[in-house]
Amino acid sequence: MFKFRDNTILRYNLIVLFGFTMFALVIIGNILVVMFKEREFWETVKNKNIHPVSIEPQRGNILNDNGELMVSTLPLYKIHIDFDYYNKRNKTDEKETRHKKDSIWRADMHSLCVGLNEIFPNKSVESFEKDLSYGFRNKKRYHWLYNRKISYTQYQRILELPIIRMGKKYSGIIVEEEIQRKNIFGDIGMSTFGIVRKTTDKNKNEIEEVNGLEQKYDSYLRGIPGAGRKEKTGGRFILKVDKPAQNGMDLQTTISSDMLDICENAVKKVLKRHRLPAGWAILMETKSGDIKAVVNLTKLEEGVYAETIENIQNNPTPNHAFCRLMEPGSIFKTVALTAALEDGRLTSKDSVTAYKSKVCYFNGKPVRDEAYSDNGTGKYSMSEALKYSSNISMVQYIKKAYGNDPEQYTNTLVRFGLTENYKLIESETTPYLTMPGTKRWNGFSLNSMSYGYAVGMTGINILSFYNTIANGGKQMQPRLVKAIIKDGRTIEEYPTKVLNERLISKATADTITSFLVDVVNGKKGTGRRAKSDMMLVAGKTGTANIPNSVTGKYDNSEKMMSFCGFFPADNPQYTLLIQMVYDQKQDTRPDSIRIKLGGGNSAAVAFKEIAEKIMAQSYSAPIDAVIDTVHSIVPKVKTGNIAEAGAVLKKIGFPMSDSFKAQTAFEEEMWGRVNFENDSIYEYKNRVIRENSVPDVRGMGAKDAVYLMQQAGLDVEISGYGIVKSQSIIAGTAVRGKRTVKLTLAP
Repeated sequence: MFKFRDNTILRYNLIVLFGFTMFALVIIGNILVVMFKEREFWETVKNKNIHPVSIEPQRGNILNDNGELMVSTLPLYKIHIDFDYYNKRNKTDEKETRHKKDSIWRADMHSLCVGLNEIFPNKSVESFEKDLSYGFRNKKRYHWLYNRKISYTQYQRILELPIIRMGKKYSGIIVEEEIQRKNIFGDIGMSTFGIVRKTTDKNKNEIEEVNGLEQKYDSYLRGIPGAGRKEKTGGRFILKVDKPAQNGMDLQTTISSDMLDICENAVKKVLKRHRLPAGWAILMETKSGDIKAVVNLTKLEEGVYAETIENIQNNPTPNHAFCRLMEPGSIFKTVALTAALEDGRLTSKDSVTAYKSKVCYFNGKPVRDEAYSDNGTGKYSMSEALKYSSNISMVQYIKKAYGNDPEQYTNTLVRFGLTENYKLIESETTPYLTMPGTKRWNGFSLNSMSYGYAVGMTGINILSFYNTIANGGKQMQPRLVKAIIKDGRTIEEYPTKVLNERLISKATADTITSFLVDVVNGKKGTGRRAKSDMMLVAGKTGTANIPNSVTGKYDNSEKMMSFCGFFPADNPQYTLLIQMVYDQKQDTRPDSIRIKLGGGNSAAVAFKEIAEKIMAQSYSAPIDAVIDTVHSIVPKVKTGNIAEAGAVLKKIGFPMSDSFKAQTAFEEEMWGRVNFENDSIYEYKNRVIRENSVPDVRGMGAKDAVYLMQQAGLDVEISGYGIVKSQSIIAGTAVRGKRTVKLTLAP
């Protein structure tokens, strides 16, 4: 009996063992089939579900001289709602979700709209509710939640709102992220900072366009891409990072945001007044050679000026100041006389004949003067030759100095750095001089080079030379970038650099400075419109004919008008060049205001405004002289973003009134004014900004006013400085189509 039982157990064990063995063989067989016979098929499946990807780094920022943002890579978001979004693969879940989703939207839509209005106060609660109700009723699949791109901060706040915070299942939210390289202050400085953008070549291949500082320092700014792969799991792709991207480094420039703004407004004002095609300015700190502002403005259409890198009419170059080669005209006379004095060919006591005739012939060609001033001697001193900007006198001086040795003249100009390419940006152009012994040289070349023709100069080269005069003869390297920064730590520094401790003698520099002071402050000086009651200004005007773009002849139809100088002349702090282009074909001024233009009544006017505003920033009284020990100090607060104002007031110890404490937090965009009670308590008065209507920006500063007008879809023109006193379109007017509003500012 027991033997029978043992045999039975043995048989069962064998059967089980056999079964497991066969099962194992089947598995092994399938593995072998997959490994060899079906390998190609499964490799294909694998590749379809795993996609190697390059992880792009975030590009570094471009900073101003104080380390504040000028250009950055910012995410922008477009938010839509899919009112018909359900899990349609699960009918039971779809039915339950549909019912619950409809209930949630009906119950909480108003609360959502209130929240949206707090984030975007330019659109009313009622408008939000009307738009969303329409989308909800009609089950719109791609309905705007807010019909503009929004910032990261605004996006994060939206995620906390009713309905939205319940996720896509019940809200149907669709988020599209767009990374943009953005100049924080609009187009100002664009042609110097540069751009990074995707474009297509002539074969319609996508390429990346980079220029300006973005191009020159691209290897630092770009960063290093990472590597990863997208794997499909549970019906969706998940990014797995194998090698993290290394974000780009930051670039700290020498540019001052405030000075850049001052220069742009002053140049733009003169361009608009005379309806000129283009104008530019470079401001340099005299002692260091630091470039504090570069402005390049081009007329895009009548009355509209902006910085652009596009190759369009009036903008033949990506950067007028650094790349546009021009015959500089009379601002070059300063260079010519400096050379003659420094080489010992002339002295400041030399003089030449002052011809009453406006035209004289030298080497068989005419040389013209605009005016003659009778000083009773029949002679012009060097100072007078500059003050009256006499071409006839300059030819006599330079022929007297270098007539028998023109090569000495051009060698000295080369030594002065006038053919130098400083490579501040990659596209900077190399200047040229007409050299003896070359095809370009002829019997009239020396004469022409005495008053700024037969040479091609960039603005930065002329400015650098004037800066050497202002600096007592010390030549500084123009500096546009201070440092490369990574995570707040300086990786590479570009210190100020002296190119030549004594390029020009102190005596020569002082003599030329006295001449330039007389140009501005002397009787009948061509630069008298740059004269300031605030300080002593030194400088020189220039008006150069530009060859006709069609005929190639000098026919007075086009010209460049300049003023270059420094201030205060008795202790130079800044050197400034202003240049503007005139084109007769584009002169649309009415006869009543059509005056003959030159450097003295165009560029010199902008120079004065810039110099006075910049020096006004630096003047300060002793602290004891400005403290009021009797009354409490109440700050003056402009109308505008009172959320920002409130944060500052709270920080410096001004408590809010009880009426305002009901608001639990400061909003990003809350517009109005601040009122003070008892010199210490403050309260806010909201100003409602309505959608699709012109906002009331009176009392606001330029930044807030321009922001609100642009948010309303309006183009903006500004005149004056201070706060907005008037606006050309009445507040509350409906915005229809593209319109321009003019804002008048005053202190």
